[in-house]
Amino acid sequence: MDLLLIVVLQGVVFGGGCAILASNKKRDVRGWFVLGFLFSLIALIVIAALTPLKNIEPLEEAKLKRDQAGRVHDVSDRRQKAADLAASLRQSKARLNS
Repeated sequence: MDLLLIVVLQGVVFGGGCAILASNKKRDVRGWFVLGFLFSLIALIVIAALTPLKNIEPLEEAKLKRDQAGRVHDVSDRRQKAADLAASLRQSKARLNS
């Protein structure tokens, strides 16, 4: 019984430490808590060694979209390409009707 209590307390302490570091580095807090609970010191060393994620401003984040392959695209760039294509199609239609 005492050993189980020690193991659980150790998991909570390391999980909490990992969660705090993950929060400071803009990473998933719950995931790192679980990793810290399960792998203790190893997870703490790993999260301490990771670099913080870059902050993306909300406006920029709204402009960026991921396609199905996971690549990031700028929405405003796609809108410009769509507008150019629409203008090209209107010109082609006008030439065919003339």
